Amino acid sequence: MSVTVEQARRISEAAGVDVIAALSALERNNGDALAAMLELERQGLTPTPPVGGFYSTRPSSGGTPPPSSPSLSEGTDGARHGGVLIVPWSDLKEGLKDFFHNFLATRLEVWRKGGQAASVPLLILMVLLLFFFLEITVVLGVGLLLGFRYRLSGPLVEGETVRSFFSSLREAMDRFLARLRRP
Repeated sequence: MSVTVEQARRISEAAGVDVIAALSALERNNGDALAAMLELERQGLTPTPPVGGFYSTRPSSGGTPPPSSPSLSEGTDGARHGGVLIVPWSDLKEGLKDFFHNFLATRLEVWRKGGQAASVPLLILMVLLLFFFLEITVVLGVGLLLGFRYRLSGPLVEGETVRSFFSSLREAMDRFLARLRRP
């Protein structure tokens, strides 16, 4: 089927793309306007229709929209577009800010003989582990052999699951150290 410039112009206006992109999409889809619009959308050249919107080959009288997808759970401020949750930049920024604040507020505490010897924010520890993994693990291991104990405290480790994991890890380390100390 031959594609006319008028068809390309209509697709261009409807999709918000230039006429050349509309013309090439129409040619690739043998003049099928709906398929061309969908292809332009898949390529990311045209904005997706708003939530609940759809493309139709029927005249302006409307058409039957596809069945609606399940709505977002309550408490979510984002919108769903084609199965993808779109989160506003301000929400993302606030979430990252809270995450880094919690990472700084959570600390690795070093204890010896019932007293706290040192404390390091978890974010700093993660950066050090990233760049000096071997050195930090050796220092922490030697500290365990010398009788130091480590504890995480703060907002990221307040849950019971995390506590039970670290207590079982501590018990395993204590058993391992007890085996090393046996003659």
